[in-house]
Amino acid sequence: MQERCPPSSIPELAFPKPACGQADFFSRLVCALPAIAWLLDGEGRLLAMNPLGEAELGYRAADLRGIEPAGNPALTAGAAARLAAELSRIRGGGGGQFEGTLRLRRADGRETERRMTGFALDAGQAGHPAVLLLLPPLAGGETAGEAAAARALLDAIETAAFLIDRRGLVVEANRHALSCLGRTRPEVLGKPLISFLPPELGAARREKGLEVLARGEPLRFEDSWEGRTFLTSIQPVRDAAGEIAQLAVISRDVTEERQAEAERRRLSLQLQQAQKMEAIGTLAGGIAHDFNNLLMAIQGNVSLALFDLDPSHPQHALLTHIERLVQSGADLTSKILGYARKGRYQVRPLPLNELVQETAAAFGRMRKEIQVVCELASGLPPVNADRAQLQQVLLNLFVNAGDAMAGGGTLTLRTALVEAEEIPFQGYAIRPGTYVVLSVADTGTGMTPEVRKRIFEPFFTTKKMGRGTGLGLASAYGIVKSHGGYIDVVSAPGRGATFYVYLPAAAAAQAVEPERRKRPPAGGRGTILLVDDEPEVLEVTACMLERLGYEVLRAGSGREAVAIFRERRADIRLVVLDMIMPEMGGGEVCDALKRIDPEARVLLATGYSLQGQAREILDRGCVGFIQKPFDLEELARKLEVALPRC
Repeated sequence: MQERCPPSSIPELAFPKPACGQADFFSRLVCALPAIAWLLDGEGRLLAMNPLGEAELGYRAADLRGIEPAGNPALTAGAAARLAAELSRIRGGGGGQFEGTLRLRRADGRETERRMTGFALDAGQAGHPAVLLLLPPLAGGETAGEAAAARALLDAIETAAFLIDRRGLVVEANRHALSCLGRTRPEVLGKPLISFLPPELGAARREKGLEVLARGEPLRFEDSWEGRTFLTSIQPVRDAAGEIAQLAVISRDVTEERQAEAERRRLSLQLQQAQKMEAIGTLAGGIAHDFNNLLMAIQGNVSLALFDLDPSHPQHALLTHIERLVQSGADLTSKILGYARKGRYQVRPLPLNELVQETAAAFGRMRKEIQVVCELASGLPPVNADRAQLQQVLLNLFVNAGDAMAGGGTLTLRTALVEAEEIPFQGYAIRPGTYVVLSVADTGTGMTPEVRKRIFEPFFTTKKMGRGTGLGLASAYGIVKSHGGYIDVVSAPGRGATFYVYLPAAAAAQAVEPERRKRPPAGGRGTILLVDDEPEVLEVTACMLERLGYEVLRAGSGREAVAIFRERRADIRLVVLDMIMPEMGGGEVCDALKRIDPEARVLLATGYSLQGQAREILDRGCVGFIQKPFDLEELARKLEVALPRC
């Protein structure tokens, strides 16, 4: 059944009353046109149709008025869908003109395919959009009234439109075209259209016009003039004998649209790059977490072996060497976790200038062929950062710059204070606030665009085998991001590279936890519930706790831990809880334990840092945090702090 809007819901266009007695001014225009002409509202409902359209299609305009395109009997299903799509594009700001073919169905059931041209017109009352749909002209002459109507119609189009004869002389031009040329109608009519254009542009458009005359088919193309881009279409207009008598030239300035499209593409590529880096970071974090569990098992067993072993024992040196290798592996995972933004951090207010000068001095002593220039702004506020991690970022950037200046060069370091609005958008949302920016500029070989796009990816390196792991800049990227900052690089081949590191300025000083002095592991007593889904880690950690004097209850999952705690909560002094577990993670387990006993003491253990998820769980009431891999000494120290004195 045809869907029809009630007449009261269809907007009327307020134009002067026409002489032919139709409802509005547009009816007078379309009455005079020697073509099928429909006036549609923004949704595609018919507002008016000229008598020629009624005669050609066999429908009365009143019978079709207010019907949606999908229910319009004069449109085939494909035509209705095509028309609805074009109107949707216009409503979305996609331009005010469209063309193509439209298959119509006559009242007697016969179908005919016509070439259509559509124009978005000035809005009528209450901002309702109107669209004029024209189908090819039929035989017949043009009267003076028709010419006047055609001019009025052209003036309603917010696009430069010309009608030229076969010689290229202007027959008609609309208001917008005259405005673009800065001419009046008498100055333009009868003159060659190309005479108003620059020679190269006029010659190119003349060739296009000749092509339309030769082929008899419309042509659509883009060209440029004085930095502006124009979308132009040339349509053949045939006389009663079917011969091409004139050409309709419609040209629209699409400079802003093309610039917006280019900007959207640029931002889309940047967003894709940021999402790719995020995905790689997630993968790297998962790998590092699993590797840390493996290191924990090795470290725990070595620590147990060394606990009672006399330093003079032949195996003591071997085990100590293994322990150092484990530490090297932990340093590697620290870099990967740094990229994944889950590394080990102790955040506190830090004066960036002092750290830059200190690190630059150390680098300068190692690479004396490189001149280090510091141009550091005075009076900068501190940044909230982990000193060791931020120093790692600086060293990675300095070393990367040094490798790009193998024969020597200049490394220039600058700091400044900027606002969030001054940070270039690189596909990630920039939080409002004040930032301290450090720029690290070298005079090295520079990078190609392809290398620059991948420079922060883990394991990507342009260095020879054995010269680099591809983790330096990747970890720098992750560390900066984990500190709430941003990192970017500008480079070109032969022009060096400049890295920019943006870090949020500290709002206020924070208390600094004093460093703890190392001392031999102290023994303990009482019952500890140990929760870890990795069997090797669970067993070695349990042995370490037992060696320290504790009774250990083992739980290989979160649900098992909750069940044991519910049964033995009176005996359990502390729960050592792994953060990442399947089915029921550390945060969920912690919440369940607190519901059973609000005074439950939980020590969080993970290979990740005390940031993000770990910080959220710790804030729920945990008494401490220990990062894997750890040895007996660190475990004993953490337990001493976490357990109340009896």
